[in-house]
Amino acid sequence: MIKKCWFIFLIFSLGGICQDRYSRDYFGSPLDISLNIAGSFGELRPNHFHSGIDFRTQQKEGFPVYATADGYISRLNISTYGYGKCLYIDHPNGYTTVYAHLQRFSESIDRYVKEKQYLEKTFVLELRPKADLLPVKKGDLIGYTGNTGGSSGPHLHFEIRDTKTEFAMNPFLFGYDKLIKDTKAPSVEGLYAYALSKNAVINGSSDPIMIPLSLQSDGTYLAAPVKAKDTIGFAINTHDVSDYNFGKNGIYKLEAFLNGTLHFGYQFDHFSFDESKHINCFIDYSRYKRTHQRFQKLFIGYIYPESIIKYRTDNGHVKVVPSYNLSYKIDIHDFHGNKNTIIIPIEFSDSNASVISNSFKTPYFLKSQIEQLYSKDGISVFIPEQTFYEDFYIKFDVKNNELYLHDQSVAITKAMTITFDVTHLPKEMREKMFIANLDGTRIEYNPTIKKENQFIIKAKKLGKFLIATDTIAPKIYSPNFKLAEDLTTKDSLKIFISDNLSGIKSYNAYLNNEWILMEYEPKLNRLIHYFSDSKFINGKNDFKLEVMDNLGNTATFESNFYKTKT
Repeated sequence: MIKKCWFIFLIFSLGGICQDRYSRDYFGSPLDISLNIAGSFGELRPNHFHSGIDFRTQQKEGFPVYATADGYISRLNISTYGYGKCLYIDHPNGYTTVYAHLQRFSESIDRYVKEKQYLEKTFVLELRPKADLLPVKKGDLIGYTGNTGGSSGPHLHFEIRDTKTEFAMNPFLFGYDKLIKDTKAPSVEGLYAYALSKNAVINGSSDPIMIPLSLQSDGTYLAAPVKAKDTIGFAINTHDVSDYNFGKNGIYKLEAFLNGTLHFGYQFDHFSFDESKHINCFIDYSRYKRTHQRFQKLFIGYIYPESIIKYRTDNGHVKVVPSYNLSYKIDIHDFHGNKNTIIIPIEFSDSNASVISNSFKTPYFLKSQIEQLYSKDGISVFIPEQTFYEDFYIKFDVKNNELYLHDQSVAITKAMTITFDVTHLPKEMREKMFIANLDGTRIEYNPTIKKENQFIIKAKKLGKFLIATDTIAPKIYSPNFKLAEDLTTKDSLKIFISDNLSGIKSYNAYLNNEWILMEYEPKLNRLIHYFSDSKFINGKNDFKLEVMDNLGNTATFESNFYKTKT
């Protein structure tokens, strides 16, 4: 009875957030090792802002992970990509904590998950247990750190979300900053100035131009004078560093002052996941694609991650007019109060540009606010409105049944529809064909819708597209055991699979004609089955694995082994 009453209170409490929105003592540590971060909240990542903090785990897996507060497990997600094995806990204060890239769950949670996996005969699964099914108390063991999904090394990805809105919240607001030592100011690695109007010129150039910086004795930076006219803006390359951490993390806050008055500012307290994709207009995307450096713009276009903006005048644009010099100051903060500063003197100069932007023109001027349709020689591209952040001349051409669609220097926010007329292709061959795009010399598979005489894809990349063929079956190899080998002393069975082109679509494994769970880790090309999950028999066991790629090519592996229950 007491347990049921507690859950009624818990469920109703989730509808509202406590008065102290950012209680700094409510959540505990998810780990019992010293905490060091590998990734900060809001850090700039490919196509998204980092939505949590990454805790280092000494380059090892298997450290216990604990519930940071009372609540109940509201979601379990097992994926071969993204967060890998991931667990969500809803708490009565209106927040949800997220624990990602886990190696495995705790025993009771793992038993619940595997029961569902065997029932549905799948490794990949999303579960949303009822509130009274998997309760947890603060400090309960819920899993172990790992490297599953899209992780590139062992760590724990930890998030706090607003349960109602699902906004990602900065965990440092809730006291996790106290667990990290940071006495170092953010680093400054570059400054660029941009001509933002037709007549703007900066130091004799209408192109973006690097502004030299000199380190001062007090640790601040002084920029070389910016001689300009009309409307300009700035972008900086900056990172946060902390004690015992040699990585480059994201900053917390930036404030830009024009003649001593706050002109523009942003701060990473929270953001929505829909806003996160707009990181590509937050940075100078074309420069990032060329140099892999992320310069953060201090001015705004028509789409922007609004939740992080704290102040803006004229959208961050700076107007340089005759007889009026300006002083532009940028303060860069981390969460621990460390700060770095750049001072930029701006002088009016009425000179014309000696370096003129070498922008090219094509027959196709794309207006980003309206939908566009381009077609030639049986290949068409439909582009919805607001697929791109700005208007530009797009490269579009078709040669030898291949589509050439601009290049990847332009950020894209929505999927385009690309259609190939395949009337000329023999019908008996189309089953093994698909629309591919070329990334350098590498052919990339796209899920292709096949109609009577059309192949159709949804693409969020620019570049070269063509029809490709995949008739080669996946490969299966087994260095883990040999035919008729005795596996009594082994706790698992490992098989490696790969596909040369379209990629693995599905796999099924059987032990003595019964389906068994095999966990798939694509980055390692590995399938693994733990004998503790299966009902192997004493003596000889027959094993079979079937693998299919995305074009329906199949491979089968059959073997047997001996095992004795101990």
